[in-house]
Amino acid sequence: MTIHPDVAPVPGDARRRLSDVLRDLEAGLGPRIALGDLISGLHDRSFAPLMVLFAVPNVFLYLPGSSVITGLPLMIVALQLLVGRPAVWLPRALSNRSVDRASFQRIVRAALPWVERIERLARPRLWPAASAGIDRVIGLACLAMAMLLFLPIPFANGPPALAIIALGLALSERDGVWLVAGLVASALATVLVAAILGGGAFAIAQIF
Repeated sequence: MTIHPDVAPVPGDARRRLSDVLRDLEAGLGPRIALGDLISGLHDRSFAPLMVLFAVPNVFLYLPGSSVITGLPLMIVALQLLVGRPAVWLPRALSNRSVDRASFQRIVRAALPWVERIERLARPRLWPAASAGIDRVIGLACLAMAMLLFLPIPFANGPPALAIIALGLALSERDGVWLVAGLVASALATVLVAAILGGGAFAIAQIF
C-alpha cells in the first residue's frame, strides 16, 4: 500500500478545519438544533464533526446517560462510513431529535479547545493512498468503540470516546499519525473494557 508522505487534501476533503466547522455550527443554527438540520448544514463534512460531537459528552461533560444517548447515533454514523456512504443519513426518529442551543453550545465549547490543540499537531501526512479503504477501517473502529460506549459500564466511557475523537480528527485532517493514535487508543479501550467486564464477572462468581 502506497503512503504519501505529505498528502495534498483532495477536492471535497480539503476544506476548513474541524474547529472552524464546529464554530460555524455553534453560531449558525436556530434556538433548537435538530440532528437533521445539523447534518444538512455539514454536507459532506458530516462524518468527522458528528463523531467528535457525539463522543465529547462522554469525556469532557457530565451528562447522565450520555453513553446510551450518543452511542446509537455513533453506531449509525460509523456503519455508514464503513459501507462508504458519501454523507450521513439518519432515520427520521433520530433526525427530528433536537437539543436547545445552550446544551449544544456547551458541547461545542467543551470540544473546541481540545480540537484546536490537536489540530496544531495535525496536518495532511502519511495518509494511505487507498483513502476509501482507510475510511472503512475508521468506520469499523468507530463502530466497535460506539458499541463499547453503549454498554452501561461505569467509568468506561472515556477511553472509547477519546479513541473516536482521535479517529474523527484523523479523518478530518487526513493525518496518518492521528489515524494510528486512534487505532491504538481503540485497541487499548477494548482491552480496558474487557478487563472491567472480566473483573466484574469474577467478582460476581466469587459472591455466588
